[in-house]
Amino acid sequence: MATSSRKNPGRPVDPPDGGWGWMVALAGFVVCACSYGVIRSLGVFFVTWRDYFSVTAAQTGLVQSIMTGVLNLAAPIAAALSNRFGGRVVVMAGGVISSAGFVLSLWASSLFHLYITVGFLTGIGYSMSTITTLATVGRYFTTNRLRANSIAAIGASFVSFAFPPLFQYLMDEYTWRGALVLIGGIVLQATVVGALVRPIVLKGDNTHKNPKDTKESSTPSDILSDSTISGTKYSFSKVILRRIASVLDFNLLTETRFLVFTAAVVLFGFSRFVPNIYIVPRARAFGIEEYPSAFLLSILAIGDIIGRALLLLLPEWPKFRRVDQFAVNIFLMGLVTLFSPLAKTYVTMAVYSASYGLLMGGCVPLLYSAIAEAGGANRMSSALGIAMFIRGLGNLAGPPFAGWLRDTTGNFDASLLEGGSCLIVAGLLLFLLQTRFCKPKKQE
Repeated sequence: MATSSRKNPGRPVDPPDGGWGWMVALAGFVVCACSYGVIRSLGVFFVTWRDYFSVTAAQTGLVQSIMTGVLNLAAPIAAALSNRFGGRVVVMAGGVISSAGFVLSLWASSLFHLYITVGFLTGIGYSMSTITTLATVGRYFTTNRLRANSIAAIGASFVSFAFPPLFQYLMDEYTWRGALVLIGGIVLQATVVGALVRPIVLKGDNTHKNPKDTKESSTPSDILSDSTISGTKYSFSKVILRRIASVLDFNLLTETRFLVFTAAVVLFGFSRFVPNIYIVPRARAFGIEEYPSAFLLSILAIGDIIGRALLLLLPEWPKFRRVDQFAVNIFLMGLVTLFSPLAKTYVTMAVYSASYGLLMGGCVPLLYSAIAEAGGANRMSSALGIAMFIRGLGNLAGPPFAGWLRDTTGNFDASLLEGGSCLIVAGLLLFLLQTRFCKPKKQE
């Protein structure tokens, strides 16, 4: 059935800006809840893992860092798989893989085991399900793209309110191992809603190489037979890279505008999750009890929900497009975080959590809309895959570096200052897109 729909995907159309796209956005709501919602809430495990395995803050933070890093680093692979086999199959398979990562953590005997299961395996599954769903949402919409992205991304905000205290309760009742298994059951719901991700063929798609130009068969023998070209044998990894290159438009990397955009994105990824990971252990370090500390993430999620709701009221001006609004948004996130070390009581920590959450609510929908503007709707899968891969480099390095700063200085203030500084620089970089040097050659 999947192969049949891929061979006959339907007549090329303009983005319908609605229709079944709203069902895809609904699928995105659940997928983002199962991915980003869980990632944001895993901070409640930080102190437990650090004490259980007797490791440093940098080593503990690497669990979430690997997960978010792999999620984004694997984006080109997810985009290539989606273009080759169809989004629906990739999303459903991703749900199974990410769930398996949590379930296999039941037998974790060291932190390295969690790096492999919760970090790498779950990150791969998240990439397949989340990146594919959000890319498909972007292809269905034009003027309503921000609204659709907001509907999809707000799923993470809603569950981020409930998950931190829920995860703390599951740890208290079933230990952290049992809690991870139950989280795996929650994450598996992404497989169910993956059936709603119906592929769409746009009129502009035929301007790039079509996967149908490659062999329809993708059996191991076919792939290996392609590995010998002009008498030269290629390794299997090189063949895979050629397959990815055949369905992704890497010409984006020759455009100055997109390169500046990705430079800002990597700084954004380097620092965005630092508050989510370290806000709970910082509160615990000030003597705040477990459940009130975990509730700081819920407060952040409340601000996130309000921020996404307010974002729907934000118009788009010809000279102040979504990419410019994204720049202002992350600049303010950085500014607020620079003042966060002043929060030394529970009330001031709650104020910071609400403020950061309010601004964070706009960053994800604006990011995906900005990617569509930077790369073009017809190249959404390629632009998203490349941008998320580059952001993954920041995701992978940022939290461990912030943890290293904490281990070196003995407190979390340096980590927050570093995160705020990177966000401010990322916002300033995006303002360069308004200069003549970065103007697009043609309107997408």
